[in-house]
Amino acid sequence: MRRVYPAMNSIPRCSICGVHQHLCFCADFPVYAPRTRFLFLQHTQEAQKPTNSARLACRILSTASIIPWSRTDPPPFPEDTILLYPSVDATPLTPDDLSGSSQVVIPDGTWSQASRIARVLQNRPLLRRILPVGNATAWTVRQSDDPERISSAQAAAMVLQLAGETESAHFLYQAVAESGRRILAMRGMARPLPIDPNLPDPFLRAYP
Repeated sequence: MRRVYPAMNSIPRCSICGVHQHLCFCADFPVYAPRTRFLFLQHTQEAQKPTNSARLACRILSTASIIPWSRTDPPPFPEDTILLYPSVDATPLTPDDLSGSSQVVIPDGTWSQASRIARVLQNRPLLRRILPVGNATAWTVRQSDDPERISSAQAAAMVLQLAGETESAHFLYQAVAESGRRILAMRGMARPLPIDPNLPDPFLRAYP
């Protein structure tokens, strides 16, 4: 069963990276403009959660955006749009799928919410794809019995890696992992880690 740790709301949080404002490290993030475009279809309940990772992806990627999900009025998509969700008819995503300026749609919410979004879109002429297996989650704030259930932002990072856009992929992945570590540190749950001298400068800002 999936578990979400309770939020600590007594201290203001950054609305982007989700950490207490005095620990915020996203203000100095660079902005990347990859070829691949991302559209996060965000469940209404997910928009209220400080642990949402799609906002982090949109802070780092100029080609990423969030659209509030409406079951009765889903947005239209071009026919070559990729729906990234592990449905039964989905096939593994490949670099060939991302050779141009592809648009990738990612349902954003809990796995139950994301599955309902994907079901509503099942009759749309979308390219149904899944990510390669064997990738443990970097977003440890939310835990699942399935370690391959990853966050929306980590999914975007893996897509970028497949597209050959390694710099933006690596930075986004690091941002997801570090944001999660800081949130857990706020709750006294993160393991002590030494400062990695190879971390980009923004990650060293207010390092807890």
